[in-house]
Amino acid sequence: MTLHACPHCHQPGVSSSQKLNSLFFAPAVCELCRKRSSLYYANGLRAMIAWVLLSWLFIGIALYQGIWLYMLGSVPALLFAVDKYLLNAPLLRVD
Repeated sequence: MTLHACPHCHQPGVSSSQKLNSLFFAPAVCELCRKRSSLYYANGLRAMIAWVLLSWLFIGIALYQGIWLYMLGSVPALLFAVDKYLLNAPLLRVD
């Protein structure tokens, strides 16, 4: 299980699932210091834009080549966007 650095204590105490959920649902709580943090909403917006653009690129390639299998490229595009713009983004202090 990967733990991410808490913005309060600077120790790895926030899990990846907590970090991803902190964007929309509830702030992430550090396992060590019990303080709350969240992702900045613009990171979620960047991830969504990257995913949509890459998915449309794969759809365009699929239509041009006539091979529907290229449409499955939206799955790695989603994983890329989540990794680059959400998991690698720093957490912000909430309280």
